[in-house]
Amino acid sequence: MNRPPKLRRRLSVTGRLCRGVGWVTLVPLMVFAVGLQLVGAPAAMVGNLVTGERADQRAGTPSARECDEVRSPRQEPTSGHVDPDGTLRVFAIQYTLDFSDVVDYATWRTTVRCLIEELVQPYRRPGQPTMVVFPEDMGLPTIAMGTRGWSARQQARSFARSASEAVPLGLAGALGQLNLAYAPQVAAYQARLGPIDPRKQVFVAATDTFVRAVNITFSEIARDYGVYVVVSNNQAAYRQTSNPAEVAVFADPQAQPTDTAYVATSQRVTNTTFLWGPDVVNRSAPDGNQNLLFANEKVPLTPLEKDLIGLDEGPRSGPAAEANAGGPEIAGFKVGLATSYPAFAYGYPFGERPAGFEPCADTAVSFAACQDAQGVTVQIQADANPGRWATTTLDGNWQPLEWMSSVWRSVADPTVGFAYNVTPMMNGNLLDLVFDGQTSITGRGFSGRPQMFVGNDRLGAADSEDLAVYAGAKQEFLAMTPWSGGSGNDRARLEREATALAPRGVREGEYTQTAVFADLVPKTQRLP
Repeated sequence: MNRPPKLRRRLSVTGRLCRGVGWVTLVPLMVFAVGLQLVGAPAAMVGNLVTGERADQRAGTPSARECDEVRSPRQEPTSGHVDPDGTLRVFAIQYTLDFSDVVDYATWRTTVRCLIEELVQPYRRPGQPTMVVFPEDMGLPTIAMGTRGWSARQQARSFARSASEAVPLGLAGALGQLNLAYAPQVAAYQARLGPIDPRKQVFVAATDTFVRAVNITFSEIARDYGVYVVVSNNQAAYRQTSNPAEVAVFADPQAQPTDTAYVATSQRVTNTTFLWGPDVVNRSAPDGNQNLLFANEKVPLTPLEKDLIGLDEGPRSGPAAEANAGGPEIAGFKVGLATSYPAFAYGYPFGERPAGFEPCADTAVSFAACQDAQGVTVQIQADANPGRWATTTLDGNWQPLEWMSSVWRSVADPTVGFAYNVTPMMNGNLLDLVFDGQTSITGRGFSGRPQMFVGNDRLGAADSEDLAVYAGAKQEFLAMTPWSGGSGNDRARLEREATALAPRGVREGEYTQTAVFADLVPKTQRLP
């Protein structure tokens, strides 16, 4: 199969985890990590983390002092593109991973609401609909919430240092610790829904935590602030229960006392991106879903998602696949969700759609093209790139140049009709796994100041020839964040800066937290 450049990148870089050591090697590592945790955390320390916070407690609007306490030390003001003809202002949040944000629900809710207060609210246009897009895996750190996540959070301070980021021993150890911490829920779900793949069982076990931290938190933000909100997480579908026996087994101890639990209805765990609106659309839905407008299940998945944590893929063909590639109408736009990898999946090279091509025949190959066939005009690409940003891939290509085959191709390729691409990037080191990138918003037909990602001024000697179209500054960028490691096009220097930001680096974890926005204009008004 002739894969686009990005697809080759994911198979080479994220695939290192499985090609380098294989799951057969990682399983013993995780088992060993679990064994190390049998002694548990000191009882007094665990007890001190129990706050007695009720599950239905709302964070409300945080004060300036509260935001001062949770703000990233490297947070920068929001920047963006203003257009008087815009009918929708979209914000892309570049969040920096920090386990101190998930000590408990109160801290987490304050953290994400402060992102709204500081990076969104001062830049909203009165009377204009607003959409806030968070990066892929925004909900992932919350699995380490509260007492059960204490050990994993402690490990983040001093994790097992592997010889290479391709073999993240620290992350494998943390997964082992979490499997032990959620052992009662793992056992209960194995009995109810099993056998469940051990790689993903902890994500099923954490359903109650995920619902409280992700679904409820962000659905409330959408309603309280009157905005549309996009967030993704790896989790199962769920129901709400007040059955005392189920509450006793499945409700997070950090939420006690409570009379409510959120219980997985299936062992199927997908990388799901949710889109909530400001108004209730289904009062009979469980908490966190009453104002849910749309949910997308990621397809295709990366090797890391399939092989390390055993996630389930979204539908690949038929009506379900077409519906998954579509989306709701918002403020004059059809909004579709393409969570990272799928936004690179066209099924053919730039501008070369074959005759008789069927874009929805297999969305694992051509998800982006299928979105176009469903009439999507705004492609939301929530992203968490698992690797250094300024780096040469195993294929020999410059990664930021490959990234253009999604964020820029969507608004420049003449074979599709996307009007906009919105890509927030996760930044930070998840133990020894790096997430890095530049957040961007692009628009078809836009003729602003040409911009480019770092190191993209030319096609390098080792870069694939099919990347030539992506090199150089492009006027389709409406907004772009600076890279945490600096600017310029000296690739050798940029790679040294990426090393400094990565685990064991001299500037380890010093990633920029910020946001960009753009006013989107309906295609019928002005765009070609």
